[in-house]
Parts: sequence; C-alpha cells; structure tokens
Amino acid sequence: MPRILAIDYGQKRVGLAVTDSEQIIASGLTTVHAKDVINYLKQYVTKEKVSAFVVGEAKNLDNTPAESARFIEPFVRRLLKEFPY
Repeated sequence: MPRILAIDYGQKRVGLAVTDSEQIIASGLTTVHAKDVINYLKQYVTKEKVSAFVVGEAKNLDNTPAESARFIEPFVRRLLKEFPY
C-alpha cells in the first residue's frame, strides 16, 4: 500500500512525516530547507510509492488563519502543479 506524506511547511524549514506501508503509523521523516522541499519530494516519490500529500494548515487558537498561512497557499499550488496526480 502506498504511503501518505505529511508536510509542515515553514518559511525556512519544512517538516516531513510519512506513514508506514500499511498507513497505520506516521513517523517523522526529515526536515529540509524550504527551497529544497520540491526537489526532495520528487526524489522521495521515485523511491517510495506515495498516495497522498497532507499539508498542515497554520491556524491561530481562535481557528483563524495564522500569519504564516499566506506562505502555505503558494506552496500548495506549486505542489499541485509538480504532483498533479
């Protein structure tokens, strides 16, 4: 079964986590520089089957978008462009 890859996008660093092959347990994978994340993901998906990306939303405690949300949306658009499947 393919894995699910979770992305915690930040302006400088991006945290990545991935499920096991049974999609039961997620574990931290690595942290990469924001400018390198797309290339890292391209390399990763050539080695491992990934069925979905999950990108965390930045929210304040009152559930409004956090200031960093404005950086996440362009990343998600780029992610969809690079990985349209």
